[in-house]
Amino acid sequence: ARINEDREITVEFVASIGKHAYMEFRPKVAKMKIRPGQYVQTSFIATNLNRTPITGRAIYNVAPAEGSLYFHKTECFCFTEQLLKAGESRDMPVYYFIQPDLPEHIKEITLSYTFFQDDSAQLTQADSTQP
Repeated sequence: ARINEDREITVEFVASIGKHAYMEFRPKVAKMKIRPGQYVQTSFIATNLNRTPITGRAIYNVAPAEGSLYFHKTECFCFTEQLLKAGESRDMPVYYFIQPDLPEHIKEITLSYTFFQDDSAQLTQADSTQP
């Protein structure tokens, strides 16, 4: 993709956790300015505050809705379940770009994630440790 050198977009990053997830989850940076067409990498940091492992998945949202049509993640921790060991903290990268033909009136895009704990995976882990 060609990079639009004449334009700069602000991308804001937001992180939250679903209820019952005893963890910390935050973006490494709150905002960055990028050029449409530019491939960019950022990270979110997840920390399991439990004494036991947790498995979960991050669900994402892009706002405004029209902007989501031009926002593309090429690699993301949200594509798969994440297993965090007790007390583990992990840097979780996201690689993305915004299409150069993003409409001019869109000057800011927000990428938000909510990390949900998968309790069914917890049961599976607990069962696998039983003799």
